[in-house]
Amino acid sequence: MVNLTADFRGAESKLFKKVWFNLPAVFKVRIPKAYRIKELDDYFRKQRTIHEARLLIKAKAAGVRVPIIYEIDLQNATLILEFINGEILKTALPKMAMKERKRTCHQLGEDIGRLHAKGIIHGDLTTSNIIKIDTKKQIGFIDFGLGFFSDKEEDFGVDFYLFKKAMENTHAEFFAEAWPEIVDGYKKTAPFGKTIEKKMKEIASRGRYSERI
Repeated sequence: MVNLTADFRGAESKLFKKVWFNLPAVFKVRIPKAYRIKELDDYFRKQRTIHEARLLIKAKAAGVRVPIIYEIDLQNATLILEFINGEILKTALPKMAMKERKRTCHQLGEDIGRLHAKGIIHGDLTTSNIIKIDTKKQIGFIDFGLGFFSDKEEDFGVDFYLFKKAMENTHAEFFAEAWPEIVDGYKKTAPFGKTIEKKMKEIASRGRYSERI
């Protein structure tokens, strides 16, 4: 929701920054897939739109800052969302002083734990999908397009493990100081917080997810 161009294309959608009843908004439009039968494609895009809206609603109820849903346009497989002002953590974290970065990372871990406590798997946890909100000591999560609901420790572990690998690759220069703060925050709020490190070691030993990073 930040540094958004007029036409930003993701894996399955396009994002447009527009005005919705005098409010700055993001229109997230799911792209038709020409290789699918039109009726099936329409059905899948509508269902994914509904599913993402449910994830956002439940994430907000969990106390995690996410975009407010202004409107759900099922006919056009479109979510109209609040535009959150701020800077993505990918570029914001390196600029922070150590104390602020540690505080932000601790909060980040707590919020991921809150999502998992409500059975929400984000599916694409990277610092490109998290925003440091302007003028507030707050972060917001965006792009739940690959998310789903689960109650399995395996799914929580994979979500958190892939985030760890993304942090290592993107923020290697301060990963050693940042990751313990994220884990400590996560343990405070997550249902499997006490065993998450053991689960991630088990996942890493399989080597099945390395190609996704």
